[in-house]
Amino acid sequence: MNTLQRSRLLDTIQLVLEAHPEGLNEHALIKALGETGVIEVTPATFSDTMTLFRTHFLVYNALYELKDQLIKKAHWILDISAVNIQLHPYEFGHDLLEEKDTMRDYYLDLTVLQETTEEELDDMLRNFWKKVDVDIEEDKHLTRGLSQRALQCLELCEPITFAEIKKRYRKLAMQHHPDRGGDPSKIQEINEAMAILKAAFQ
Repeated sequence: MNTLQRSRLLDTIQLVLEAHPEGLNEHALIKALGETGVIEVTPATFSDTMTLFRTHFLVYNALYELKDQLIKKAHWILDISAVNIQLHPYEFGHDLLEEKDTMRDYYLDLTVLQETTEEELDDMLRNFWKKVDVDIEEDKHLTRGLSQRALQCLELCEPITFAEIKKRYRKLAMQHHPDRGGDPSKIQEINEAMAILKAAFQ
């Protein structure tokens, strides 16, 4: 990519992000850049591991370069995260200006792109999915813990059906309703417990 193409890519990224003030995820940004023609996007871009990595790396390399440029101009602050890429108006003392981005040096080092092999990519992906599995298990434990506390609040225990939970909730809600002289904090606690259990049983 020559200097002119590089400059056009950075300008286009800025324009696309300015058109989406709520931010974009990486997939949406790559598609938008492909539609403008500043990068090539084909079916292989999202299906072939090596092609996807190269595209991902080049876009993030450009994002970090753009981020540095925008900060120097004191115009925008570019927030780059795994789930959302977003422009924020430049503000002296903004949290993002103080934050140390650990991925910056990685993406600005083009030797990473040149030297990463398919085997290394496969290892990275395997490690990523292992971490996702661990996170899912942790979420399950957290949900189970919340559900147990919610059942205790409704004076119930497992095994139980959602129909039994609803029946118990209605009884306690009537018993503790402020219109019947009940405690407002208790009814709030009961409502929160019911909301947790409803989400857990859906």
